Amino acid sequence: MTISAEILALGQRLCSQLEAPDIVGLHLPELSADDEFRDEFGFVFLPDGSAAPFYVSLPGTLQQLHRRFPEPAEARLSLRQCLQGLDGSSLPERALALGAWNALSQHLIRRAGFVCPPRGSARGFEPRAGERIGMVGYFCPVIDRLVERGVEVLVIEQQPERVPRRAQVELSQELEALAECRLIYCTASTLINDSLQQVLDSCVNAEAVDLIGPTGSGLPDVLFEHGVHAVGGVSFDDANGLREVLARRESWGTVGKKYELTADNYPGVEALLAAALN
Repeated sequence: MTISAEILALGQRLCSQLEAPDIVGLHLPELSADDEFRDEFGFVFLPDGSAAPFYVSLPGTLQQLHRRFPEPAEARLSLRQCLQGLDGSSLPERALALGAWNALSQHLIRRAGFVCPPRGSARGFEPRAGERIGMVGYFCPVIDRLVERGVEVLVIEQQPERVPRRAQVELSQELEALAECRLIYCTASTLINDSLQQVLDSCVNAEAVDLIGPTGSGLPDVLFEHGVHAVGGVSFDDANGLREVLARRESWGTVGKKYELTADNYPGVEALLAAALN
């Protein structure tokens, strides 16, 4: 089975065991009137207060979602049916499916009473000054921190116009170049375009591959089984507060909590299920 198929199977199982609620609203960022590229995220809301993000800036995704949901806040959708988007190749359907998967995951985490450890608290693999690390997708704040520490960064980016030229940063479109890297940070949007397995297959000499970005806010069990070392996500305690921030077009990062899960600090889906159903 593919990574997507395994996530879908787990999601369907959780929907049944948890009698998961349906989606009670979406948020979609407004379409831009200019040609400037922006990393944008939509959100899925559940009636228990669970909310989760998903990336909408892959080609054509946001435009098609707006056509399908002209009033996204009023959308009432079957969570189980949304998950089925993982079984296809449509980027908008897959993006929404990842949002549904993330919301379902946060629903289980809330019911189980599990508090995700904050980002940076997990034991990880630290990049060393002078070494080259790999990055799949362009993360400017992360690159800034790495460059300041004297680390060189090999960026694999299929939209190279996004990557400004700068010292210590090399740009490539070839995944094979990752073979030279000990550590690799990979965008969670690879779950949407179904390229994560290709990335993992290219990391033949890596000690650790970390999945980063808000779209990685789903349960990490399947990813750990495929060799991912750590998964970073974001959770929201107050869905109404998130809605208010989004309505004001302010940074939603102010109301989210970034976290990082590894096999050492995450109890596993079976333990979460046991706690949620107890």
